[in-house]
Amino acid sequence: MSSCSSVNNSAPQVQHIVMCWLKPDASQAEFIEAVKALKKIDEVQSVSIGSKLESIEPVADNSFDISFIITFKNNDDLKVYLDHPKHVEAVKTVLKPALAKVIVYDFQEL
Repeated sequence: MSSCSSVNNSAPQVQHIVMCWLKPDASQAEFIEAVKALKKIDEVQSVSIGSKLESIEPVADNSFDISFIITFKNNDDLKVYLDHPKHVEAVKTVLKPALAKVIVYDFQEL
């Protein structure tokens, strides 16, 4: 008997979710480009970035401006990324100066 589902034998990926509230004078375009450039770091599997959708769901937080998700093969790759010179430089020169508030969620897929 054959199965319709596939078995994933690879290790669970790690998701790095960043919720961003920009300062009023921040350049959204410059911020987005800096985030997209993080794809050049070898440990980064993918980068997805977007703006909020106005939700009518009562538990939804509609207050952030931009959110991005960076996917890693494992937690070790996330750790390398956090100390990577390209990430450190982007945070120092573009990302942190543009932020009024930031919240980060990291999780490993089940």
